[in-house]
Amino acid sequence: MLKDILVHIPSDDRTKSVTNYAVSLARSFGANLDGLVRIHQSFNPAGGIAISGIATAIITRFDPDPSMADAIQEQFEDTAKAAGVSYGCKMICRETSLLLRSATELSQLYGLILVAQPDRSQPSNDDPLAESLLLGSGRPLLVIPYIDRGAFAARHIVICWDGGPAAARAVHDAMPFLCKAAAIHILVVDRDKTTAMNTPEALKDHLARRGLSADVHHLFSHTSDIHDVILSFASDVDADMLVMGGYGHSRLREQILGGVTRGVLETMTVPVLFSH
Repeated sequence: MLKDILVHIPSDDRTKSVTNYAVSLARSFGANLDGLVRIHQSFNPAGGIAISGIATAIITRFDPDPSMADAIQEQFEDTAKAAGVSYGCKMICRETSLLLRSATELSQLYGLILVAQPDRSQPSNDDPLAESLLLGSGRPLLVIPYIDRGAFAARHIVICWDGGPAAARAVHDAMPFLCKAAAIHILVVDRDKTTAMNTPEALKDHLARRGLSADVHHLFSHTSDIHDVILSFASDVDADMLVMGGYGHSRLREQILGGVTRGVLETMTVPVLFSH
């Protein structure tokens, strides 16, 4: 079960939707929710750390703006308190180049990390955060679409399955959500590219031993990108969540996401649980 969750709170028009989703998720599992608020310090490299309560809520600005940070932290606290959720807040003010490392390190001991999907129409300093957390935290990452989805729900879940270790890890990390689901769909795109041993039927049997029923679906990408096929299927079955392995590698110390992972991250319209 989920007992400790960290949410990275952006300082833009996504603040309210991310906070509401995170609080409703924590309430559903009876988990403690820590918020993380980051302030980008682009002119004064001296920065410090201010701690309030026992946890964290993160804000992102190009320049230090303590008043905005305080406002976002207050909104987070009020929402969590009203929902009866155990919570805490932490604020980090550091030079921009160091913030990603700090945020990633702080995320490594949580059972689940929540972060907002980057919005390509409104670029910000937050945009590299999801990739950094996915490839560097070692923890499952739940990305919340910038399109407001309302409160947390996990009625219909789609597992993107290729039989590989990242997908297997994602299923393991998603088990608290799968146990709440009314319908589980195992989706295989281009079966000839999957691992022969760990078939979707084997995964279905594995879930059945846990008392979970799942349906297997085989689709082909043809000339379409795989991520388009995945997201189209998710829409067809009214999915509340996607579960998939997050693939990537380091090239000369530069973090690079795999094509399907990046495609889903950029165009997703439902929350996606990534594991790497």
